[in-house]
Amino acid sequence: MRYKALAVATAAVSTLAFASTPANAAEGWKTVSTDSNWACTSYKHHPVSDYVNFKVCVVLNENNDAQTVLVVQNVATVAVAIGGQVKSQFSTVTCADSPLNPGFTRGCYGKTDHYASGGYAVGNAMLKLNTVNAWYGDDWPVLVST
Repeated sequence: MRYKALAVATAAVSTLAFASTPANAAEGWKTVSTDSNWACTSYKHHPVSDYVNFKVCVVLNENNDAQTVLVVQNVATVAVAIGGQVKSQFSTVTCADSPLNPGFTRGCYGKTDHYASGGYAVGNAMLKLNTVNAWYGDDWPVLVST
């Protein structure tokens, strides 16, 4: 009887351990400082609010490494709840759910991917605002030659 209880307890602990492991680590939101290496779309309003804007950028370095960034700007007078997803041709990153205070701009940075010389780096992103998802575009709106 004691062995049966031990086996049941072990199975329950194992199940909880595997269930709590995330399938994809969520990225945190960071400050944004653009320069000439950034190629960005124009800001557009999220369908939920005219006061929350977002755009997609691809950051490219001299080694043909590129990174897609979801940039979110809150010009409302209240904090909002954001989350999202950043996609490139090679990777997808989940942006953690987080509050975004009024007057702040933050970015969720995707993985850095290497591109062949002469190729193109493209990116797209989805912003979740107060539980409503909106992709920037149906296609890949940012295209940068490497």
